[in-house]
Parts: sequence; structure tokens; C-alpha cells
Amino acid sequence: MEAVVEDPLVHVEQVFQLSSFGIKPEQVTFPRATMSSHRWLCCRHTSKKKKRDNCVTVINLTSRTPRPKTWPCTADSAIMNPRKPWLALKLGRHFQIFNIVAEKQMYRCTMKDEVQYWTWLNEDVIGMVGSKFTYHWDLSPPTGFSRPVRAFARHPKLNFCQIVAYKTDPSFRWFAVVGLYREYDDGDANSVCGVTQVYSAHYNHSIPIDAQAATFAKYLRKGNQKPTSLLVLAHRSAGQPGKIHIIELGPFISGNYSLTNNTEQLLFDDKSFYDFPVCVQVSTTQGLVYVFTKSGMVKVSDIQTGVYLCSARVSHMAVFTAITDVEEKRIVALDRCGKLLSIKIKEEALLTHVKEKMKKRIVADQLEKSFAKE
Repeated sequence: MEAVVEDPLVHVEQVFQLSSFGIKPEQVTFPRATMSSHRWLCCRHTSKKKKRDNCVTVINLTSRTPRPKTWPCTADSAIMNPRKPWLALKLGRHFQIFNIVAEKQMYRCTMKDEVQYWTWLNEDVIGMVGSKFTYHWDLSPPTGFSRPVRAFARHPKLNFCQIVAYKTDPSFRWFAVVGLYREYDDGDANSVCGVTQVYSAHYNHSIPIDAQAATFAKYLRKGNQKPTSLLVLAHRSAGQPGKIHIIELGPFISGNYSLTNNTEQLLFDDKSFYDFPVCVQVSTTQGLVYVFTKSGMVKVSDIQTGVYLCSARVSHMAVFTAITDVEEKRIVALDRCGKLLSIKIKEEALLTHVKEKMKKRIVADQLEKSFAKE
């Protein structure tokens, strides 16, 4: 791998360039290119030989030498299962799932509702966001041949948004649907705002929160006996400091401290007037939250307190998808020009920065304990 960015606190390397697999940079866009886990990268593009022919290329990221597989395809969307060698394809309202190793179709269905966004919520369940409702398609045995079922209603504030993410916590008690929209102010349409619908299955209730990116994590907070679910939200209005919200979700677990809710600033420089969060990833191993922005920056915060620690440029192009690796020691991200990047914090340098420059010794001590457990 080749180092592409030099930063005192963050190490960035280029794993490969999609153009080396016949995928042109102009075709590396959301939602053409997707990563559901550290195992696979999937991209829809036109054929290198026949420009009018559409293809799907799947790259196994766990191989020492990444090996792409390409098939001709007329689908308008393609996503890989986060664990199994299953490729899910969408054409209009028709959905099919193929085993790319056995080379056979496994499941299919047709939706009455128009699906605006879909994703693997885990290795067995596909989540779909329709025009009015969300749906779950459970493919786990023995219900593998069931049809998608309605989960909950979309919040009206998402009506004029482009849906960019659908997340759930591991317990399937909490869900988050993220939508983006442009805010027109005095004829200026450069400001991108976000609405995240947070839904509780237990209370059957939704609330909208201003946020352009969101994710869930299972984390054992300091002093607790058992891990709890965290909701992490990132938000920024044009020209303003950003905010990160780390919310500990219920139900309350006996033996743990009371549930916490931390909100801290994310710092943006004056040159990044319209920059905003596009992706949030959590490393529970390190105790860090990584917020990626449209301009190619990563901003790192402490998961316990939400305190902003540092930022670094990982690309000069937009970063629109990122995922943690299996050990959560690094982040794998894809930028707009097709570079797959490996991003890793320099732990010793970060500890020195937090202790000596930020004077946050309590935060540094907790981070040091997390780094020592890796």
C-alpha cells in the first residue's frame, strides 16, 4: 500500500484504485459504489469494452491480492451481503439475491411500494425505505422465503429528502433513517441539511433529529457492568461549528450507571463553509468516533465524552462511504475518484496530543486503557 497523506496523528494509505479494475472515476458515485462491510466492495458501472453494457463488479477486500468478479447486469442497484457471498440486485420494484460462489438465484420478491433506499441491516435482513414506510426482508432460516414486511412509517420530515442511510442497533430495538436536502437561502443552494428519523420499536415512536450522518454501536462504558447501545449523530449547518451527539439508548440495564447523553462540537475551518458530515464510524476497540465529511476530512472524537480530539485530510475528493475493519483498528473508505483508502490513527501520537496539547488527561488515560486492550 502507498501512503497518500502525511499527518501527525492519522496515517492514510491507498489500497488500490478502482480504475485499475476498469471502473472509471466518474462512475464511482453514491449509490453506485457500496461497502456493506470490510469484506466486499460492490460497484455498478459500464463495460470497459462495450460502453453501453452495464456491469456489476464485486471485489473481495479480504484477499491479499484483491480479486474482482464482473457480471453483465441491468440492475439499477446492487449491494453485497456483509458476510455471505450473496449479491442483492434491484431493478425497479423487483429484487433478486444470488449466491456468487454457487452462481445461482436464491431469493426474489416484488414490492408494491417504490423503494428509495435499501441496505443489508445485518447478514440476514435487508432493510428497505419506501415512499411511506420502511420494510424488513428476513432471509434467515427457516423464514428465508418470506416476503418483506412493513416495519414502521416514515416521518413526514423525510418527504422531500434523498434517503442516504438506514441503520439499526444489534438488538433491532432502535432504527435510524437519514435523509438529506438542500436549503435555499437567498438563492444559495449549496447548503446541505440532514434529517434523521430515530425510531424505537419498543415504544413504537419516532422523533426527527437534525443530523446528516448517524450510526449505532454496542459499547461498554466506563463503570458499567454490561454494554449498551449508543446512537451517534453528526450535524453541521453551513458556516457553523459541527456537533456530535452520543446518546446511550435504553432500556436501562441493572448494574449500569444511568443513561448518558453527550453533545460536543466538531471543529471546521473557515475555508470549509459548506462542508458537512457524510458518514460516521465507531471503533469500540479504540473508543473513538470517526466522522467523515464531504470535503474529504476525518474528525475524531472520544466515544465516552464526545470530546473532539483531532482532524485530518484523508482525500482531496469527497469521501462518501467508509467502514471499520474486523478488528476495528482501521477504517476503510472510498473517495469520489475511486481510491480505496486505509485510515489508521497514530495511537501514541494521539495520546501525546490529548495529554500535552489538549490537557485532557482523563480522556487520555481512558484512551490509553482502550489502546492497551487491542
